[in-house]
Amino acid sequence: GAFYLYANCSELTFSSDRFARDLLDTAEVAATPGLDFGNNAPEKHLRFAYTTNVERLAEAVDRIRRFLG
Repeated sequence: GAFYLYANCSELTFSSDRFARDLLDTAEVAATPGLDFGNNAPEKHLRFAYTTNVERLAEAVDRIRRFLG
């Protein structure tokens, strides 16, 4: 099994797809746009997998923080 966080990103963007692409291109953090997970406001959500060690998760959080400025 895997563990995921389904996060609302609507305060940051109008498009979870564009946001996920920018996050990957700029911060090198992968997230999946909500478009892949049904029709419950998919443009407002991202899915993050947290199936890795704590150090790697902390690095991802730091990268996201820098990305958001």
